[in-house]
Amino acid sequence: MSEKSRELMQTFGKLLQNRAFIMSVGHQPGMGGHGGPGGRGGQMRLLHLLYQAKNGLTNADIAEMLDIRPSSVSAGISKLADAGLAERVPSENDKRAVIVKLTDQGRQMFDQYDERVDDWSEKLFGSLSDEEQTQLRDLLTKVTHHVGDLKLDEFMPNHHNWPHRGMGPMGQRPRW
Repeated sequence: MSEKSRELMQTFGKLLQNRAFIMSVGHQPGMGGHGGPGGRGGQMRLLHLLYQAKNGLTNADIAEMLDIRPSSVSAGISKLADAGLAERVPSENDKRAVIVKLTDQGRQMFDQYDERVDDWSEKLFGSLSDEEQTQLRDLLTKVTHHVGDLKLDEFMPNHHNWPHRGMGPMGQRPRW
């Protein structure tokens, strides 16, 4: 690894150790890797999806769009409904279907959340000029595309043989 590449890895490492940065990135729409709508990240994904769908969605639509089980959709909707953020209304077109929509309170909550994300983004990237922000976006996009071509097996050749996450061969902690 060249010195410049190692410095870049260390710089990314410092950024990824910053809790505020990780929390803000993790709460972005599409970043809800916290399971289905039952978890907090999943609830934000569901809230965002319903926010975009002004006329509401069926459970089946939501399950397909979020690529999750219908039971997970029902659990997520129930949590949002219990909090007063979403409601189930009978479909006017299909008497068997139920449409899920955000309540006014749900829309207001998402608007406030969206404003906080905008404020945080401005604080984080405000020290960069428009040109620098464009360059950073383009460079990160390029790295993101390239990282998809890399194979974890090349970095950690025996990771799939380990008994469970965080442990090395024969139950030993790896030395990194």
